[in-house]
Amino acid sequence: MHIDVPVILTTVIGFLIVVWILKKYAWGPVLDLLDARREKIRSDYADADSARGEAAKLKDEFEVQLGSIKTIEKERVQEAVKRGEDLAGRIQDEARQKADATLDKARTDLEVETHKAQVELKDQVVDLAIGAAEKLIGQKLDEETHRRLVLDYIENIGETPNA
Repeated sequence: MHIDVPVILTTVIGFLIVVWILKKYAWGPVLDLLDARREKIRSDYADADSARGEAAKLKDEFEVQLGSIKTIEKERVQEAVKRGEDLAGRIQDEARQKADATLDKARTDLEVETHKAQVELKDQVVDLAIGAAEKLIGQKLDEETHRRLVLDYIENIGETPNA
């Protein structure tokens, strides 16, 4: 085997020229591209971390707002319950007042009807008494005298103990 030095030297010089050309025109842009990509990835991670922080902050704000909404909701429900209870109380009061008014009217009507019945009964007793007195006496007295005598007798019935 024979080593050919000019071929080796030409190969080495050619290799060094190719490496220098690659370094100048290919590796520089490739390394710059890799550095730019690395920097973009770092900035994306930083943006993602800041977005995650903002999301956590927003989440906390939403939870606070949700808590206040729930508080407002409870207050409104309690207010609605109170209004319902007030309305029920008013309805019960109105019903009670109507029932009392109906009862008072019924009592008044009963008193009026009782008084009418007493007057009617008194008139019937007077008529019966006049008829009985006419039969006993056998003669007819004038109507006004009979009526006065019988009414006086009926009114005095309650005063005499054995009548």
